[in-house]
Amino acid sequence: MVKNVFLSVSLLCIFVIDSEAQCCSAGNPYFYSEQAGMGHKDLQVMAGYKYSASTTYYSGSGEIEINDIDKAWFNYLNLQMVYGLTPRLSVQTELGYFINKSEDYYKPDWETKTGYGPGDITMTVKYLAYKNFIHKFSILPSVGMKFPVGVFDQTVDHVKLPITLQPSSGSYRYQVNLYTNKTFKNPKWNLGFFGSFEYAQLIDSQNFYYKYGNIYLFSLIGSYKVLNNFNLGLEIRSENRDKAKRENNQIVASTGYNIVYSIPHLRYSFLKKWLLAANSELPVYRFYNGIQLGNQFAVSLSLSYRISFDKQVLNEVEFNN
Repeated sequence: MVKNVFLSVSLLCIFVIDSEAQCCSAGNPYFYSEQAGMGHKDLQVMAGYKYSASTTYYSGSGEIEINDIDKAWFNYLNLQMVYGLTPRLSVQTELGYFINKSEDYYKPDWETKTGYGPGDITMTVKYLAYKNFIHKFSILPSVGMKFPVGVFDQTVDHVKLPITLQPSSGSYRYQVNLYTNKTFKNPKWNLGFFGSFEYAQLIDSQNFYYKYGNIYLFSLIGSYKVLNNFNLGLEIRSENRDKAKRENNQIVASTGYNIVYSIPHLRYSFLKKWLLAANSELPVYRFYNGIQLGNQFAVSLSLSYRISFDKQVLNEVEFNN
């Protein structure tokens, strides 16, 4: 009975397209990645795509009518690689690229503004601090850093783009993360917790003097193996962002938020080493400081491939002998 209810609710969430989330900022949007570490000399490569569209303004938790931006949307590509250096230590790299970050306006004489190009590169080091095989429980802390290697201070037709349309974040960002995982007596059920803190440096560029607020993210992720190669998951994520600051430490009133999402995950494995995943973010609670543009919906797809170089070496030794 529980299995059927879990399946029905999650599938319903996946196909609802009237969802909303916070409007994007400069830099790479959040993209779900492999939280667990890799085995020794295991490599996972993942290519992903995310689409998001925003059409509604919010003040606090309520919708309001403002004739400013009619629609904001982006098409985003993501490339991630995770490699196990040792049985406990793994490294992850992530690169983002925006096909477009665009805004349409209510005023007919205002042209659509579009930014595009590479975003940020993220480097993360993960360490398996604790693993209990009897109780099937593990703890995996990690630290990461985002490098603003992509396009910033971008202008199109000699017009400066707003900071929300810049592909890169324009400053270094630092992350501290913690992931825990628990498998139950019934191995089909799995539960994970992910917590993250991100600090952004001040953007002091040619066109902007701006510091984004800190981000605090907490996720509870449950999954159930419906079939041997098909997993259904449901994540509850709380995302909180402090207000931003400008010159002279001036606080930007219409920044910062608190949003709780219900996020279904679908994972399908095939040909032993390939994994196809899809998810959608459905906010169940939100509160925006001041007036902000919120997303109408966002969906993402990813395809990953995993290979073990340890096994390749062993096979070559056996073949040569």
